[in-house]
This record gives sequence, structure tokens and C-alpha cells, in this order.
Amino acid sequence: MSTRTGAARAVPAPAHRPGSAPGDPRRPGAGQPVRRTRPRVVHSRRPNLLERLHLDGIRLAWVLIPLIALLLGGVVFVNVQRLNLTTQTGRTVDMYNQAQSDILRLRAVLAQKDGQVVEQAVQRLGMVQAPGSGLTYVSVPKEARIGSGQAPRTR
Repeated sequence: MSTRTGAARAVPAPAHRPGSAPGDPRRPGAGQPVRRTRPRVVHSRRPNLLERLHLDGIRLAWVLIPLIALLLGGVVFVNVQRLNLTTQTGRTVDMYNQAQSDILRLRAVLAQKDGQVVEQAVQRLGMVQAPGSGLTYVSVPKEARIGSGQAPRTR
């Protein structure tokens, strides 16, 4: 015999029913001698669902329901935080777009004021703007360049 919990155990054979003698003609096999049978072996049954849902006397449902509620609460918390982050990102993008439109507006105002200054210089002082393609740059020869610690030449 095994020492496991679910091991088979010996059960004695059922006793004769009262009123049914071994030689009773109403009984099948009447007139035959009564044989003693071996004790039959009854295997332990597998636990059913209700028995499996207990953890040392605690119903598994009392553990699983709060655990599932906690997990769902965590999912809701993560989704709320993600929604807040998305909202803040949207606000930041809106502020960036507003700043870009302000910059473009200010550049247009600056270009307008710059054009007015050039127009006033042409009218009041008679200045003419140099053509952009006709500019030449003057380069300084290497021997005329001022090194570190030297004073510039004035003559």
C-alpha cells in the first residue's frame, strides 16, 4: 500500500442482506456455497471543482477576485496616465505651432520694417542699394595679417 494521499485503500466486502440466506431460492446462484471474497480496492477519486477551489481552507475566489480587480485597476491607471500624457503632448504641440506662427508673423513685420528703412534711405539720402551679384570681397594677404601679440598697423 502506498503512503500517498490519493492511494488505493482496502474496503471490506458488503455483508449479506438480512432475509437472504445462502440457500434462498429467490437469490441467483441459490444452493451454491457462499464464498468469501477478497476485499475490493477503491481508488480515491479526483477532487471536484469546488474542492480544487480551496487553498488551505480559503476559497480561491476570495483570492482571485481582488487580484483581478487589482490588475484591472492597474490597467485603468495606466490608461489614465497615458491619456494625460497624450493631452499634455497635444497642448505642447499646439503651443509649438502657435510659437511658429508668431515667429513667421514677426519675420513678416521685420521684413516690412526693413523695407521701409531702405525706402526712407533711398528717398531722404539718395542712397542706392548695391546689386547682390556685383559684390566682391577683399581678401587680406597672409603677410599683412596680424598675429597674436602684434599691434595693428595704422600707417
